[in-house]
Amino acid sequence: MVRATFLLAFALFCSVSAPNPGFRTEITQKGLDYVRQIGIPILEEKLKSIDIPKVTGEADSPIGTVSYYAENLVGSHLVIPSSALTVVPNVGLEIAAKEISMLVTGKWHYRRNGWPHIEGTGTFDVTVSDVSLSIIVIVGADASGQPNVSSKSCEFNIGHMSIDFHGTGSWFYNLFSNVISNDVKGVIEKSVCNLATKEISVEANAALSTLPIVEKVSSFSEINFELISAPVFNESYLQTFHKGEFLYVPHPVQVPYQPTSLPPASPSSRMMTIWLTDYIANSAGFVYQDANVLHLNVTQNMLPSNLPIQLNTSSFKYFLPTLYEKYPNLPMQLFVNATAPPYLNISKSSVNLTFPGEVTVFVADNGIIINTFTLGIIMHGTVHIALRQNGTKEIIYGNATYLKSDITLLHSNIGHIDVTKLESAVNALCLLVAVPYLNVKYGAPGIQIPSIDGASFVDPVITQGQDYVRIDTDIHYDSSLKKSGFVQLKSSEESPLDI
Repeated sequence: MVRATFLLAFALFCSVSAPNPGFRTEITQKGLDYVRQIGIPILEEKLKSIDIPKVTGEADSPIGTVSYYAENLVGSHLVIPSSALTVVPNVGLEIAAKEISMLVTGKWHYRRNGWPHIEGTGTFDVTVSDVSLSIIVIVGADASGQPNVSSKSCEFNIGHMSIDFHGTGSWFYNLFSNVISNDVKGVIEKSVCNLATKEISVEANAALSTLPIVEKVSSFSEINFELISAPVFNESYLQTFHKGEFLYVPHPVQVPYQPTSLPPASPSSRMMTIWLTDYIANSAGFVYQDANVLHLNVTQNMLPSNLPIQLNTSSFKYFLPTLYEKYPNLPMQLFVNATAPPYLNISKSSVNLTFPGEVTVFVADNGIIINTFTLGIIMHGTVHIALRQNGTKEIIYGNATYLKSDITLLHSNIGHIDVTKLESAVNALCLLVAVPYLNVKYGAPGIQIPSIDGASFVDPVITQGQDYVRIDTDIHYDSSLKKSGFVQLKSSEESPLDI
């Protein structure tokens, strides 16, 4: 059942109760039906080759008490024509099947206990039909947040069973076949349950253990998807809760805010619903600010050649006359630096990005870099959120569109500066340099939605709400598709930018 648990594992990883999760999923009955569609044939195949333990006992017969045993029992030709996978509210999942049939073959032997020791041996065939199966599975997490499953109960109830003996003295065996049948029936029921629960508890957990609790995003950052509470089992869906938080690897620090509450689960016609809060992006902003990587040194070779404004004091003659007068026709450099973490706000109608920072303007005079003035800047933009596939991986990413900037003068070494005259130049540089750089460096790589091998989205639909993005999707599973593990997503080279 390793592959049979693919969608369950996908749901578990695509799952906390911190108080609020940064990442939440629901798997619907349609999704569970797909798990059943994929998993039952695998279970059926596993149970076709079941080895059943030796049966021994004693029975009264017309010739006295006899000892008997049945060995080399092998189950075959198991068929499961009807099955279901459903949620048991507040408990877990139930794998149920009915009208199961199977054949069992084996060897028999009997021996009279008293003298004379009459004995016989031969083979037998067992036909089992009208069988029902019920397995209750509990889904949880270990101390590290790794998802796991265990079997709470198993019932394999044989409705009808007939046994035919062949060989020397088989007519005699048939005289007390009811006694033997009950023993064989019991051991078949126990053996099938043992194999089924082992397949779930051992094989499924082996598959779940390969799912990354923490995914590396860069050399200094990672995102934590651990389960923070046990899944919730409702009448119509399975709901899971995950941390969904970026961490700064060299010096982990608690993000100074928490995810907001997500809406209650709502009906979906798809197999799975995935909720991503803006807390994920904002925890990333906090980490990247803490790592001191949110800065950009803008030089002339990064600007499009057809841009009317070039990084030369001559281009700023109108905007900054005092700069031109003091440093005529000299090359300039801009150092853009974040002063606080960027902040993303998602609403039903838009996704807004605020990026507070500073821009320090330098002039190069005969190899000497001169600090001329510093502006405070708050960039505003909107973000389009989308999905793409990268091989077998599902990536959610963003692309920012620049709107405007609020600027103030923080410091000047060249006297008074009228910042209102700089607004158009700053907007042009933000539009054509800063925001494209942010998109390439941080937006386009996106984050990988965790999944197990072979699972991919089918026709996903993204909707937005207050503080969250919701993905409703069907799932396709192809067991032939195997991932080689997490592959770090890399952005393009930082400079020059091709704009």
